[in-house]
Amino acid sequence: MDEVATALGRIDPGRIGKDRGDLSYQRFFVSKPALTGKTLAELPMPEDVPIHVLHVRRYDVDLVPSPDLMLEIGDRVGVLVAPGQVAVARAHFGDTVKAAADFSYVSIGLGMVMGVLLGLVPVPVPGVGTVTLGIGGGPLIVALIFGRLRRTGPLSWVMPLPANIVLRNFGLTLFLATVGINSGQAFVTTVAQTGPLMLLIGAAVLLTTVAIVLLVGFYLLKIPSTTCSASPPAPRATRPSWSMPAAWRRRSARMLAMPMIFPSATIVKVIAVQVVGLLALGG
Repeated sequence: MDEVATALGRIDPGRIGKDRGDLSYQRFFVSKPALTGKTLAELPMPEDVPIHVLHVRRYDVDLVPSPDLMLEIGDRVGVLVAPGQVAVARAHFGDTVKAAADFSYVSIGLGMVMGVLLGLVPVPVPGVGTVTLGIGGGPLIVALIFGRLRRTGPLSWVMPLPANIVLRNFGLTLFLATVGINSGQAFVTTVAQTGPLMLLIGAAVLLTTVAIVLLVGFYLLKIPSTTCSASPPAPRATRPSWSMPAAWRRRSARMLAMPMIFPSATIVKVIAVQVVGLLALGG
């Protein structure tokens, strides 16, 4: 400390973080669409009001505010601003939680239409016949592509987390209710007549899948068991970076297992069921 004080000037008593006389650190919600789709280097700022972005938090993940980082609706930004200009900075970013729950019906509708159209495209399988991705695989692939792009011009393909959670839980509730109403009686009848046989078949299918994954992935390819089983220890995912500690990189890699494996496994199931059906019917 003495060497630093000699090199820079003098030691000032007190904590700089508590001194808000000249600068104030504030956190705001990004709720204005005009601020999204632009990198931090291109981000428009109010004239004559210096605002320095020091921190960006997206969902539960802290992001490094690099010049090429794009803001999204619902992001929380930590900024340095003059104490007398806090209101201007708040109005600039919007700072309303309500916008974080809104989503674009145009983006969802356009994405679903393109996904359904992709699902109708016939895919020839040599020696078997023609299969399609259907309404399950088509929208899933389109969602993966648009999720990677995140934005195309004025259209944002990213849904804010609060809206995502509400729609996901509501959709799951409707799905379970529909399955229960339509399949309840047939399920009870099937279990009463051929219950043990179905349980054995299900156990055989499950154990076969697990055995193949463990033998090929864990023992042959040396992939960690958590990645092979697609059951990471936490629900969020962050891309590993070499600036992270080694333990955090390993944990981040495991967090990516579910979003990487689940879509590909679903697409494989959609195609495999049709292939099995074509083979059983002789094409």
